[in-house]
Amino acid sequence: MSSKKENFLKTFHYYFRKEEALYIPNVLCYLRIIFTFLFLAFYLIPEGIYIEYTNNPFTGIYLSCAMMVLASYTDFLDGFIARKYKQSSHLGRILDPIADKLLQFIVAIGLCVKFYMYPVVFIMLAIFVLKEALQAVELIYLATKKRSLDHAEWYGKLTSFVFYLILGTLLVGSPFIFEYCGEAIYNIVINVLCSIAIALLFFALVMYLIDGYKILKKKEVKDD
Repeated sequence: MSSKKENFLKTFHYYFRKEEALYIPNVLCYLRIIFTFLFLAFYLIPEGIYIEYTNNPFTGIYLSCAMMVLASYTDFLDGFIARKYKQSSHLGRILDPIADKLLQFIVAIGLCVKFYMYPVVFIMLAIFVLKEALQAVELIYLATKKRSLDHAEWYGKLTSFVFYLILGTLLVGSPFIFEYCGEAIYNIVINVLCSIAIALLFFALVMYLIDGYKILKKKEVKDD
């Protein structure tokens, strides 16, 4: 067996263990992924279908928001259960951020479909994808060295919170803003919120790359 294949198998077995697959926090991560795709389905169903069957053009927004709330609640619950019942796992450390980022990515995709006429929405999505792709490469590389970012830093938590807040505002509030405040305010709100998200995402990306470099540097010093 080649050394590369052997190292891959060791890393795989380190993070993916059969006995950890059905830990409650990990099951909640699976549910979060399901809720994420249900969100997208409800959000992208044409408004006319909802009007035909429910006589309410906002039904899709209500249902998609419910899925988003359920997904976000499982995010809180899995961390609580993992700490309280000592069900933290190597799998969970990978699965939890993947489920989180998938939710954010899918919501951003949904917004791009709805707000395709606003370039700033696509810029926000592009920066988000770039950030997550580079972070994924960083985490995979650290994993091959049996190193990791052990906890979420303040800038990561701040970015996630504000990003969720902005996505939620655009998701839930934009139809009402357009209806009650007019098109001019509507355009300003979308451009300002997306610009804030872009700035925070870029800042978090730079900080995570710096932290990853510091971890690798400490590793090298320790090995010496």
